[in-house]
Amino acid sequence: MSENISLDIGGRRLNLSKSQNLVAIRPRPGMELSMERTLSAVPDAKVAVAGEMLGGFRVVELTDSAQPTNERLDILRQDPAVASATHVFHTSDDGVPFVPTGSLYIEFKPELDDAERQALLSDYKLQILEARDEGKVVIARTTAASPNPVKVAASMQASGKVDICEPDLATPGRVMAFAFPTDELLADQWHLRNVGHHRGTTMGFRRGADARIVSAWERAGTVGSPKVVVAVIDDGFDLSHPDLAAPEKVVHPRDFTRNTNNPSPDARAQDWHGTACAGVAVGATGYGGIVGAAPGATLMPVRWGPNLSGAQIEAWFNYVRESGAWIVSCSWGASADVFVVPIQAQRAIERCAREGRAGKGTVIVFAAGNEDRDINDPGGSSIAGFAVLPDIIAVAASNSLDERSHYSNYGDEIWVCAPSSGAGGWGILTADVGGSAVIEGTRVFLGYSDGDYTYDFGGTSSACPLVAGICALILTVNPDLTALQVRNILSSTARRIGDPSAYQNGHSALFGHGCVDAQAAVAVAMELRVMAAAEPSPNSPAVVTG
Repeated sequence: MSENISLDIGGRRLNLSKSQNLVAIRPRPGMELSMERTLSAVPDAKVAVAGEMLGGFRVVELTDSAQPTNERLDILRQDPAVASATHVFHTSDDGVPFVPTGSLYIEFKPELDDAERQALLSDYKLQILEARDEGKVVIARTTAASPNPVKVAASMQASGKVDICEPDLATPGRVMAFAFPTDELLADQWHLRNVGHHRGTTMGFRRGADARIVSAWERAGTVGSPKVVVAVIDDGFDLSHPDLAAPEKVVHPRDFTRNTNNPSPDARAQDWHGTACAGVAVGATGYGGIVGAAPGATLMPVRWGPNLSGAQIEAWFNYVRESGAWIVSCSWGASADVFVVPIQAQRAIERCAREGRAGKGTVIVFAAGNEDRDINDPGGSSIAGFAVLPDIIAVAASNSLDERSHYSNYGDEIWVCAPSSGAGGWGILTADVGGSAVIEGTRVFLGYSDGDYTYDFGGTSSACPLVAGICALILTVNPDLTALQVRNILSSTARRIGDPSAYQNGHSALFGHGCVDAQAAVAVAMELRVMAAAEPSPNSPAVVTG
């Protein structure tokens, strides 16, 4: 049963009800990341308000209703990273949180002398922050010995000794940083947010078996910046597709097979793959039916050449680096079980990863492959050359039940896994090549399925661009990160799935460091940007003391 407190605020009588599932937590200075990690480890806690903190507090939703909120707050207060924890209040049934920051605005009755005012502040264990108008107006802060500031305000208002006593309440503004996607097929894209029931059934779905993309949008307050350019090197791209044809969506398209700037699919070759991958990574919002992981990011579609020679690979990676790609998604590999990347190609990939993006490095993501084999087992005649390179992010696949996808390659070089198709689960809904063509006198539909979308994409081919899209969100909120920092953020924030014993020193051959967690990754990237901004500039004048 909710607890109601009636207060005079802003000249009106307002009823504040204590939230039954929201609490607010403020980190100790310099321990923001530690507090975020603490919260990410609590299975029934999730960030409830997108964007920045409210009054220095992170608002957290506790989904486990079995344990009283008071008890949960007491536990959280004991964490070394937590400076304070408080209840959250509502002013109506709209669910919007109001967080008491700990400060109060007080106007004493004019007849009270200084001693009486001081006694009242001492009774409530308040610390004075600021005094105005000859002591008639005071801004004070509660201490560890004080009651909740909302209760302090109610008590002081009832004392008859103040004209005004209002707790400082922080609440979100109405103006949002982005328009939340409303595309009609978003609810079927379980890999973005798996609620355990999609496409008319619960079978094959496990709530939370996803990449936390929707939560990442909410946390970042954006679905990606158009400044962030995601290059997808693949086969054909249907740039007339509604989700790829948004204004200014595409930059520097290239076809290395035809040697043109038109990377459209070849109906005879049936190269539908690039369109599907591009949809997973950056499919636009508001123009078609689906959304990519970073729908606000820009696409650089690169249709590959006729083979995997060292010269061809070098040309592709030189092109994306010189054309300004921030991220490169590569859902392909060699047909041979044993393939070692030629030095000529290795050098080009290395230059891209280390020198691209004005020296910060281009993030390069490769699919691990779908043959259920070790990607680096020379004795077993298995070397997946691209996936074992040191500068790339090798991505394995997990299914809609948070299990390993049965086909997914594995090995020590796997960096992370990402939701995709797999036995017992469901395929990925993404963009597909639409329309039809006459081939050898017969009209055939183009793409994997009839229409503009397919529900059956998958493999590490889909997991790879999903991670590329997440990298676009990371660089949207912190464009100063290096490629290596992005790689490390992915590993440090990944959530472990599968058998815990499969992880040795935080790494599993099956899942890498775990399943990508876009929300956690974005949160860390945002915090690193705040920390970097707080550091003194090397060009700042020295401060002389003493």
